[in-house]
Amino acid sequence: MSNTQLEDVIGEIEQAIEWHQSWYRNLLRSLIADIPADDQDLSDNAHNLCRFGQWFNKLPEQTLNLHPYFSEIASAHQKMHQGAKVLSSLKESNSAIPVNLLDQFHTDLDSLRDYFEAINDELYELLHTRDPLTGATNRANLVENLQKEQELCKRKSLSCALIMIDLDHFKRVNDEFGHGAGDKVLIALVKCIKSHLREYDQLYRYGGEEFLVCLPHTELEGAKSFSERLRAAVATLKIEIGNDKHINVTGSFGVALINANDDIETAIERADQAMYQAKKSGRNRVSVA
Repeated sequence: MSNTQLEDVIGEIEQAIEWHQSWYRNLLRSLIADIPADDQDLSDNAHNLCRFGQWFNKLPEQTLNLHPYFSEIASAHQKMHQGAKVLSSLKESNSAIPVNLLDQFHTDLDSLRDYFEAINDELYELLHTRDPLTGATNRANLVENLQKEQELCKRKSLSCALIMIDLDHFKRVNDEFGHGAGDKVLIALVKCIKSHLREYDQLYRYGGEEFLVCLPHTELEGAKSFSERLRAAVATLKIEIGNDKHINVTGSFGVALINANDDIETAIERADQAMYQAKKSGRNRVSVA
């Protein structure tokens, strides 16, 4: 999902929250003032009839898969409407509303709001820490994230590897085919890298055509083997740049471990120097620090 699509999802969520706030205000008016309850609130299917429910039920699978809380929202929303129906039914029959039922309704309402606040916070964080062109994570939290991996490795006596990747002769691509073609190359490279990563591996756009991969729980030899597979995959990419034109690219890879007592910048520098050694050795190859 692109950053633009992510912004659209965040906007839709904020609009949906406003719809639900409006519904809640109308429900309170009905419960407190001498105003008849909305027929929809008395329905067993009320959670599907409100504007929020109609919007939620039409969300594409791609959006629902963005965060596990979306599945929690479905049940929390239904439970809240069931509580609202009980309150409205009591009001319509001129019966007293027990405090415990009112408290439970507000607990369910707060739970729904908490889910949406958590989703919005995480989507905003994702939006502001992701490179808008390629979708790789930007450098905003790079050092902090790698320090966390380093601490985990210390506690569990595990290894963590870094791979610095730099496209070979990328300036030539921009000069010969234009920056639009260069953008397509970067997008294709990131897609290729991501297809080889495990769920907990991390990919950062380090700068320009340079990318950094963090491989937790990986020894040096394993990182080297992974880099060789990735190098071969990049070399076989056939990137369409328009007008039935395709180009091929290669990359140079530098591999290093994050040592227990490393300064993170030092570990990154070792991977970077190994990558430059790969370039000096002829490019399209892997070098290990």
